Parts: sequence; structure tokens; C-alpha cells
Amino acid sequence: MSVSIKKITYEHKWLVAFLILHFLVWSGIGLIRTVLPTDSLEGIYWGYLHDFGTPKHPPLAGWLTYLTYIIFKSDYSIYALSQCFIVAGLIYIYKLGKIFLNEAQAVLAVVFMEACWVYTYITGYYGFNPDVVLLFLLPAITFCFYNCMKQNKPSDWIKLGVLVGLSFLDKYQTGMLILPMAIWATLFNKETFKNKLFYLSVIIAFLIFTPHILWLIRYDFFPLLYFDGELTAPNWYNHITAPLVFLLVQFSLVAGILTFFILMKIIYKSPFEIRKNYSKSEAWFLLILGFAPIILHLLMGTIEGGTMRPRWGFEFWYLISIILFYFFPTDITKKEFNFGIKCGFFAMIITFIALGTLLTVEKNYRSRYPVSKIYKDMKQIWEAKSNKPLKYIGGYIEWTLPLTIYSENHPDCILDTFGYKNPWIDENDLKQTGILIIDRTKNQVTKQTFKSCPYLQKDHKVKPVEYKFTLKNALGKEREYTIYYYIVPPMAE
Repeated sequence: MSVSIKKITYEHKWLVAFLILHFLVWSGIGLIRTVLPTDSLEGIYWGYLHDFGTPKHPPLAGWLTYLTYIIFKSDYSIYALSQCFIVAGLIYIYKLGKIFLNEAQAVLAVVFMEACWVYTYITGYYGFNPDVVLLFLLPAITFCFYNCMKQNKPSDWIKLGVLVGLSFLDKYQTGMLILPMAIWATLFNKETFKNKLFYLSVIIAFLIFTPHILWLIRYDFFPLLYFDGELTAPNWYNHITAPLVFLLVQFSLVAGILTFFILMKIIYKSPFEIRKNYSKSEAWFLLILGFAPIILHLLMGTIEGGTMRPRWGFEFWYLISIILFYFFPTDITKKEFNFGIKCGFFAMIITFIALGTLLTVEKNYRSRYPVSKIYKDMKQIWEAKSNKPLKYIGGYIEWTLPLTIYSENHPDCILDTFGYKNPWIDENDLKQTGILIIDRTKNQVTKQTFKSCPYLQKDHKVKPVEYKFTLKNALGKEREYTIYYYIVPPMAE
């Protein structure tokens, strides 16, 4: 009996090569650092808490970070985890591309994403966090949603429910995609809301997210205060400036992709003509799911006028290359395809050089924190004043989290709960043990002391002590930092 083997195309070989090189390059560059990025350290600690919520987000990213770190016990494992999710997301972009485009266009739609620096520079610098998880989950949800709308298979609806549930368990921003999905279904497939499989999918997603909902209820929804603080407008004109800044940064994110696409059109003299023979439902599928999340963010920023962090929109641009190739079609010749591949590798090299240089020359505590020396010194200072072990540490998390994760005793880190009682700290135990507070200024040490120890009397005298440390970049160049610490002694029983 003969077995037919599907021929691997020239374009597909380049896709595989590109994805492998992308993984190796961007999972390796982080090793220039001596400590993990703060987002990754937060994730490890959140996972260590073994809870169904964190001060900022649902727990999924934290669980994944912690499990990976305790299994492999290596910083590299976190960078590799990040790129596993990103490469998986790129594969789903390819799958989506195959629905709307031919093979060559679908491959280039993936390769051009290398110029979108959320897939390279940002993840190379910030490591693994909830945004990285969304870089996989959002295109995967979109792919499954399309299949549900076109094929209505039970397996697709089940997958969609699982993915949506996990996505909400990762970040509340998932709703920025779910609403556009509902809008498209209302316009082009109203029967969806009469479909029993649709409600099965909703139930599955809800069941996955339910433990976090119960956790939120238990703790009075205190993580939502984080968003309330971010969205509170400091002045009236912020309602205008915040969305404008957000939009400009979003444009800069996709500028490289637009540049490559336009260059390919110009160099190979392909006309800039909008597609005429398109499916209305498919075209609006791309437009609504591709741009509605960004528009919703802009509306939210205009109404609320808060900080509007640009990174909130970064993970929603996964359809941009597909949209360009779909609405401005061109017959990709081999020369054009090879040019597109070269553009992708050029973006990879340039971005690698930029980030590699930064991580090599910067003298920044975020990437080169001398954990061993600082912990040794702080432990000696603590032991000179207390006969109890150093169990709690609080203050500026970018200085305390590395001590928690990398030190031998792993003292518990006090996380900001935005005024709510910290659910992970036993206040009675804290009183009996005491705590070490570390921060950037004397005033910050004082504020963090009362925030970490709400049981202290208002007249308690906080006397911060200066501490200096020196760090070196990868070239041996030194920089001195001054920080301050204060020891809250055990309370008399």
C-alpha cells in the first residue's frame, strides 16, 4: 500500500526556517542579562502564591512562569517559554493567512511581523508576561472562531470555549476581541445566537474563568483598582492627549510592516489597487477583528482620559499583514517572495543588534542587578538587629523581587494591593517577624513602611538608612546606585 506524502513547498520551507531562527535568536538574547525582567519575576512570584488572582491580572501567566521556572530552574527557560508562545501565535497567523491568502502571501504575512517590535524587541526585553500569552491566544481564538462560523463543528466550538476561558484567565483585555466577534456574528451570522454549540462554548469559557470570579468576589475586586488608577485622568486635556499618544505609538509598532509592504510594491511595480472581488463577510471579518479592538481602546481612553499605556494595544495587531495582502493583492513572484523573506531577516538582524547593544552597554539595575552582594549585605544588616530570620521584604519591587526570587531564603515580597489588605500576608506573623523595606528615596521608604505595615501607629518614627551598591554592564563599566532601607522590628507581644 502506497502512502502519499504531501510535498513541502518552497515557501513553507522558508517559513519553518524563519520560525526556528526567530525562536533561537529571541530566546537567547535575554541571557545577556544577569537577572530576569521584572514582568517575569512578578510572574514567578505570582505563581508561587498558588492563588486564583494577582494584584493586577488573572493568574494564568503567573502559573505558567512559576511552573516553568521550578521545573527547569533556569532563566533561559523563561525566555524560551516566551518564544514558544510567540512562535505558536505566528503559526496561527499563518493558519489565518491560509484562509484569506495564497501560500506565498500567508508566509510573508508571518515574516513581516518580525518588523512589529512587540514580537521581538519588547518580548526580548520584558520576557514573559500576560501580553505574551495573548500573542498566542488572540490569533488562536480568531482562527477557531472563523472555523466555528464556517463549519460549525462541535470540536471547534469546544476549542473556542477553552481558548476564550484561558484568555480571560490571562488578561481581562480579552473582552476587547470578544466584543468585535459578537459584532461580526450579529452582522453576518445571526444564527450563531440560536446555536446550542455557541452556548456550550460560552459555558466552557465561563467554567474556566469561574475560579477567578469567585476569587475576585472574595477580595472585593481589588485588582480592578489597578485599572481604575491607570484610567483616572490627571487633567481635562488628558482625554485628548492620551488617545493621540496611544495611536501614534500603535502606528510606530506597525510602521515597519507598512514599509516592507510598500517597498515590495514599489520595487516590483505592483499597482496599489484595492481588491474588487472580495467576500463581504470575509472582508468585514478582517476589518472588524483587526481594527475594532484598537478603536475600543481609543474610545476608552477618550472617555476615561487615563494613562492609556500603549502596550495595551500591542497584541491586537496580529491581522495587520493579512489585511494588507488581502485588500491590496499582488501575485507574489519568486523574486518578490525572496525580497519579503530578506526583509524579515533584515528586521530580525537590526532589532537584534539594537537590543543586544542596549543590554550590553546599559548599566541598569533592571538587567544587571547584583543580587548576591545586596542580599548578603542586607542579611548581615538584618541579623545585626534581629534574632529572627529575614522572612518579609517590601518596597520597590524592581529591587525586592530579585532578592525574593534569587536569594537562598526567598523572603516573601510585599505586593501592592492598592489599599486593600494583602491576602497573601499573615499580619500577625509579620508583626512577630518584622520586615525589611527597600526603596529609592527616604520618602518612598517611609510610605512603603506604613503601606506594608498598616498596624504601625501614625507616630511611628521611620529612619531610612542609605545604602550604595555598584553594578557593571557586560563590558565591565560601572555605575553606582544609592538606595535606602529601613528595618521594621518585631512588635512586642
